[in-house]
Amino acid sequence: LGVLVAITSVLRFVEVAVPMPGGFSPVFVPIILAGYVFGSRFGFLMGAFTLLVSGLITGGVGPWLPYQMFASGWVGMSAGWLGQISNLHSHGPRPVSGTGAWRLEIVLLSVFGFAWGLLYGAIINVYFWPFAAGPVQQTWAPGIGPGETLARYAAFYVATSLGWDLVRAIGNVALLLLLGVPMVHTL
Repeated sequence: LGVLVAITSVLRFVEVAVPMPGGFSPVFVPIILAGYVFGSRFGFLMGAFTLLVSGLITGGVGPWLPYQMFASGWVGMSAGWLGQISNLHSHGPRPVSGTGAWRLEIVLLSVFGFAWGLLYGAIINVYFWPFAAGPVQQTWAPGIGPGETLARYAAFYVATSLGWDLVRAIGNVALLLLLGVPMVHTL
C-alpha cells in the first residue's frame, strides 16, 4: 500500500508540474485498479492516502482535502466491490488478455472509471456549493425542499464543473483501455 501510494502521489506531482487539459488526472486509474485487484478496504486506503500524501507534496492542503480523501477513498472502495461483483476477479489464474473475459473486464472498468470521473467532481463540489454566490437557480438557500435543492445543484454542476469532469472521465477511460490489462497483471 505504501509503495503504491508513493507512486501514485508522484503521478499527482507530475500532473501539477505539467498541467493536463481540464480535469484530467492520472491518479484515479491506479486507485481504481488497486481497489479492483486487492479489495474494497485496500482501495479505500489507497484513495484516501494517495490524496493526503499528494496534497502534502503539491501544497494542495486546504478545506477541500478531506473531501478529496473521502471521495477518492470511495472510488477505490467501490472498485473493490466491482471486483467482487464481476466474478471475473478471482484468486486463481487470470484470463488470457485476448479472451472475451478480459474485454468484458476492461469495458466494466472503463464504464466505472467514466462514471467516477463525473461523480468525483460532483461530490467534491458539495464542500463549497452551499456557500457559493451566483444565480438564484444555481445556489442553495435555507428552507428549499430536496427536489429544488437537487435541481439547483444540477444547474450549478452543469454550469461550473461538467466540462472539467468530462475530461477526467474520458482520461480515466483512455488510461484504463491503454494500461488496464498490464496493470492488473502486474498487481
